[in-house]
Amino acid sequence: MEALIKKELSPTESCIICTEPFSETHFPVALRCRHIIGHECITKWLLQGRGNTDSCPFCRQTIFEQVRQPRFDDTSLWSELCEQRPERIHEFVSVLWSGIFKLCKEHNTAETRTTDSFTVTEILDEVVFPALTEMARGHGGLFHDCHSLISASWNSLGRPNTATGLAIPLVRLVRLMSQPSSVIPKWLTSLPRISLLFFRANACLPDACANISWTHIQEAAKLTNTRYFPLLHLYTVIMSQTLVHLEHISEWPEKRYEIMNLVLERCVKRVGEGWEGRPGNEFKDVLVRVYKEMWRWQGELGNKSLRGIDGEEFVVRGFWAMAGWERVVCGKST
Repeated sequence: MEALIKKELSPTESCIICTEPFSETHFPVALRCRHIIGHECITKWLLQGRGNTDSCPFCRQTIFEQVRQPRFDDTSLWSELCEQRPERIHEFVSVLWSGIFKLCKEHNTAETRTTDSFTVTEILDEVVFPALTEMARGHGGLFHDCHSLISASWNSLGRPNTATGLAIPLVRLVRLMSQPSSVIPKWLTSLPRISLLFFRANACLPDACANISWTHIQEAAKLTNTRYFPLLHLYTVIMSQTLVHLEHISEWPEKRYEIMNLVLERCVKRVGEGWEGRPGNEFKDVLVRVYKEMWRWQGELGNKSLRGIDGEEFVVRGFWAMAGWERVVCGKST
């Protein structure tokens, strides 16, 4: 007991920061870690110090937990949205699908169900805002913040027919989902893995990029840059679905122009007609080889269509790698 009293309970007469003795104008305060420091000195440390100022300057034990205010800007909210749990993303995308189908029905486009002709105003008012509102009812927080920021920014600009800020990736997502919906059955759009496939394909694009571009697909098809692979995976799944839900191809055409017309109609016009730019000739050649091999794979070999299942990425890479390799070999032989 005597040792405890001498070592642990020794009186403190001076501040461990300024080393000045305590007085009526320099009175002591005790921190959580039991260190005694002058009130004025610890105040300056907390408000003006450098580094880890939320801890004791002597032992570095935390004095208080700093509450960091979340950033309320386009980039931060979109990043947080992309980091949501898969279940939340699926729920959000499902609500977007409902809005897309309703929008198409109202505009008598149930046959094709594309939003190429729809304005940004229609997409925001009839798809994006209702989806964010619906999600905010059950979860609040993030989805409410997204709605508030987009609405405030858009209204302040006079509700222009252009997407800005956080609205850009969300409008782009709606267009990405809508364009191929005529070849994807509704039951497939209800699956969580398809929701994630669409969301990730959109999320891999630059935030400020207003449109999906054929440049992104062509770069991903080379398999040298993995950034845009989620978009290539989605595109390949949609190609696979055209073999199932469009007119059946009983025999592969023999003439080159017939083959090219067939593939471009199904894989370019029906899927990405509203995308920015045009596919180059080199990519078209690879695309034809991928589609023919996919037709043989699903037809002659009896495999199921691609549906975004786990491990499917290896099949997708295989299709494009083989097609690229065949093009190189055929090019050298000629």
